[in-house]
Amino acid sequence: MPSMMQFTAPLAYTYRATSQFDPGKSDGFHSHPHYEIYYFHEGECTYIIGDRVYNLEPGDLVLMHGLTLHRPHPKAGKPYVRTTLHFDPSAIRSSLHPDRIQEVLKPFDELGNCRVNLTGEIRSEFEALLQDLHQLSRHASKFREERMHIRVCDLLYCVAEICQGHVQEQRVSSEKERHVQHIIRYVDTHYMQDIGLDDLAQELHLSKPYLAGMFKEMTGLTIFKYLYDRRINQAKLLFQFQPEMSVTEASRLAGFKRLSHFSRIFKQSVGCSPDLYRSQLHRQM
Repeated sequence: MPSMMQFTAPLAYTYRATSQFDPGKSDGFHSHPHYEIYYFHEGECTYIIGDRVYNLEPGDLVLMHGLTLHRPHPKAGKPYVRTTLHFDPSAIRSSLHPDRIQEVLKPFDELGNCRVNLTGEIRSEFEALLQDLHQLSRHASKFREERMHIRVCDLLYCVAEICQGHVQEQRVSSEKERHVQHIIRYVDTHYMQDIGLDDLAQELHLSKPYLAGMFKEMTGLTIFKYLYDRRINQAKLLFQFQPEMSVTEASRLAGFKRLSHFSRIFKQSVGCSPDLYRSQLHRQM
């Protein structure tokens, strides 16, 4: 199930991770309050961000406003090499030139989530900045944190230049990507209603077997698994941002017709009952 990732430090950096993606008990969807820079070095991976689906290629730079649900789906048996940087924008502002703060954070604040494929000298420069940040992160130095902030700022200035002109896509999405985006958008819009394969087939003018197979191939999930995950995540958001809401009301607003069904699916996905999750969440506030 989607989870909220919390970072105790204002920066979290992972360079050229090669571990196979393993979401464990969850489906891998997650969100976090930090901004994220994700760079794809090598392999085969589909990335879902909100209602967008990206077939990644080496050199892809993905910028994310972390609160948007996202999930990688690397191809089994293939390399999956990526670098990620999570940063708290409020913590980095003091390190940026005051006249440039808005411009530097603009790709995250206004574009929200976007992908740009880097080539040539720009790609070489960006990868060199990532490597430099990695080397410094391993360096035991009295001024390590300050120097890390300077490197991150340099990286953000580079990203801002890359994103000038609001270039979000350099490649036309494939037909499968467009269909999956359409399905996700439809589910996100109608998750409170009854949704069946017949509805989706009619919406997209495609056969039900083709729809189901294509979605599974691109995302690693069945359509109905995604639908239930979307509903459970909606309930979790309601518990978090409307603490006075009852479990019964959250169940209804998340699209479940029966409270017993909601409680069973919630426990399967999250590992505890909605009542316990809600009470634990309130104790942390």
